[in-house]
Amino acid sequence: MTAVDTTGHTSSVPRRQPHVRQRCRVLFLNMQECRPLADLGLPSYRDWIAEVTRLGPDQIHMVNVADGDPLPDTIEAHGIIGGGSMHSSYEELPWIRAVKRFLTEAQRRGVPELHICWSHQAKAETAGAVCKVAHHGRRFGIERLTLTPAGRRDPLFHGLPDAFDVFTSHVDAVYDVPRTSPLGPVTELAHGAVYRNESLSIGATARTLQVHPELTAGITAGLARARRPQLIAEGHLGPSDADYAAFLASLDRADQQIRARMRTLLDNWLRYYVAPAMSPPVAAGR
Repeated sequence: MTAVDTTGHTSSVPRRQPHVRQRCRVLFLNMQECRPLADLGLPSYRDWIAEVTRLGPDQIHMVNVADGDPLPDTIEAHGIIGGGSMHSSYEELPWIRAVKRFLTEAQRRGVPELHICWSHQAKAETAGAVCKVAHHGRRFGIERLTLTPAGRRDPLFHGLPDAFDVFTSHVDAVYDVPRTSPLGPVTELAHGAVYRNESLSIGATARTLQVHPELTAGITAGLARARRPQLIAEGHLGPSDADYAAFLASLDRADQQIRARMRTLLDNWLRYYVAPAMSPPVAAGR
């Protein structure tokens, strides 16, 4: 396994720094308005991130960007996590343009980044890729993620199998990914059963995931409950209550293994990407 540090150098031995989780601070950019999740009876998005990272709430500084919170002038944190959204990354909204500028500058300053779903798409666009409505339609529920040769070498997936199940929910996808960008080389790390480019490396410090490592069976069930008529119309669910119950049961059966593997993935990000940047804390301006 090769570990990549924030300067772009490589090492044949993975870096293992103890107590990373106890000491680190993460900036979480929440791209989803808070009210819709509360209306669905779901916990705060920060709680989702805390669960999968096993960081304390005081270690996660959440900026509710879609609700109008200003992006910070500097980042007093050791890494950035960008979350999902019901918006599309190509919408012409002021906060979306500001996020893309912020993420570009953060990478220029060497801040480790992990981007999920919407943020994966937005980050890919900053590197010159195209995001648009996915040509085979929505993906929802459980997705099989398959690592590319580059993905099998990347420290983000250390200790994970070459193919594994994850929770997913998206209607847009990333296309036309360039091999190089002003932010550094761009490489596909994993693809799904239907779409390519479901995980990317962008330069030495940014990693992206179309899938949702922070989802659980319970959260996915809450989203399914709200979207049930739409999911039936799109063919993701059968129309009967028995079909719906079987779908929920499939989520429950997969939950324990998916959550364990996603904690491993977040452990890897903290260990191999965030830890090398922890002393001194990194700072980035808008």
